[in-house]
Amino acid sequence: MNTFAYCCESFRVSTERAAGVRPLTSPPASAGDFDTGLLEGRDLLYFDLHGQPGASWWIGDRGLIALTAGQFGEVNLGHAVVFAVSCYLADQDSPMLTALLDAGARYVIGGPGENWGGGKTLMGAALLGLQFRRLLERDYDPLIALAVAKRWLQLGIVANQVMGKGRKAAAGKDALRFKAFYRK
Repeated sequence: MNTFAYCCESFRVSTERAAGVRPLTSPPASAGDFDTGLLEGRDLLYFDLHGQPGASWWIGDRGLIALTAGQFGEVNLGHAVVFAVSCYLADQDSPMLTALLDAGARYVIGGPGENWGGGKTLMGAALLGLQFRRLLERDYDPLIALAVAKRWLQLGIVANQVMGKGRKAAAGKDALRFKAFYRK
């Protein structure tokens, strides 16, 4: 599977594990020098950058603008599946979600509000992304892969609650709100 990942530098370890590839990080990359050609011809695009409500950009570490909605207008995503840990992607009237769909993404998977994926330890949305990617690699349909990955995560949340790992369980519950978006 041809995967591209882009994340905050502080999320490099968790993103590499979840996406299964070495990610491009911000910094040093930024919107000003980002090569949108890196997005073309991919099966899976995995993003873990900071989002803000209603923003038309994602941010890397230290407030650096990493990618803008306008940059997706420069590229044809060719029916790639997008998984984004980035916060606020699935909020109503999200410019980043609209831009990804307008660029031709087959499916965009993301969650509303704040999402937790972890920096060095996978949790919540990154765990969901890991399992989702593994299922896609086994040729699962993306909608089925998301449903199975959420069920897998749900079972883990129950185990963590029994074992008293509340923070990871809360992050997992947040990830269960992730949805698939697509153009009809």
